[in-house]
Amino acid sequence: MKKILVIGSFMTDLVFKTSKMPVTGETLIAEKYEKYTGGKGANQAVAASRLGGNVEMIGKLGKDEFGEEHIEKLKEEHIEYQSIMFDDESRTGVGNVTIDKDGNNKILIVPGANLKIVEEEIIKNEHIIKSSDIIVLQLEIPINVVYKCIELAHKYRKTIILNPAPAQEIDKNIAHKVDYIIPNETEAEVLTKCKVESVNDAKIAAQILLDQGYKHTIITLGNKGAIYATNGQWKYFNSMNVQAVDTNAAGDSFIGTLAYGIAEGFDIEKIMSIAIKASACTVKKMGAQPSLPKWKDIMQLEEIAEY
Repeated sequence: MKKILVIGSFMTDLVFKTSKMPVTGETLIAEKYEKYTGGKGANQAVAASRLGGNVEMIGKLGKDEFGEEHIEKLKEEHIEYQSIMFDDESRTGVGNVTIDKDGNNKILIVPGANLKIVEEEIIKNEHIIKSSDIIVLQLEIPINVVYKCIELAHKYRKTIILNPAPAQEIDKNIAHKVDYIIPNETEAEVLTKCKVESVNDAKIAAQILLDQGYKHTIITLGNKGAIYATNGQWKYFNSMNVQAVDTNAAGDSFIGTLAYGIAEGFDIEKIMSIAIKASACTVKKMGAQPSLPKWKDIMQLEEIAEY
């Protein structure tokens, strides 16, 4: 089985469920509060492992209660964690997530230990990159560290998946080293300077990214589906109509599922179809990692759709 290595972030999500978002200066009584392990990197690792993937993760935690909870979660999800690092001074990253009755969210994060990873620590773990097959990256760790990961993964001819989130500009010189770049509408706009509000806009933005050197571009469009583009060709994949409870981690579910599909050798049509269904499953439940589906959840969603 091909090995998926996720290099990225850990966040402890403090989630508030409210009927409406407060405005500036307003205090509201929320309906529910929960605490979940999360972070884009950790979510994507869990998403791939929960489907049966062979997954390892590299990241950095604080030496605190939240850090211990993340390690226990990785153990529970059968994710290799031996290369996880701990920072002596910074706390584990924390996110404050507020969700309204329609499942829309607003998020504030304190990255904490996630920003303390340095290039030298990645170099020390070069052997893990070398022994892996698929490298999954996001932008909740320092951008120079992401570049070093891409450099080493490219050196060993690994399949590289880059989720450019949170949105920021990326050095175009790394584009030819990346196999799959997967932004959402906002991130695609930052990368291409083109507003992405429709499928046709996404097609234009995807071509710009291909022209920059990325081999495959996937732009996720929320409840409007996603497009896949490569070599001047593109295809649109529709979303599934489900009642959203919490949209947090929908993108992470998509990317973790895609990494699993690539590891399994599925064709792109099957990968995209499964990833969209995984995202649909995710928005139906509260919390990031608790909502990430197993195979049976995806199959059940398929049966409902067919019915």
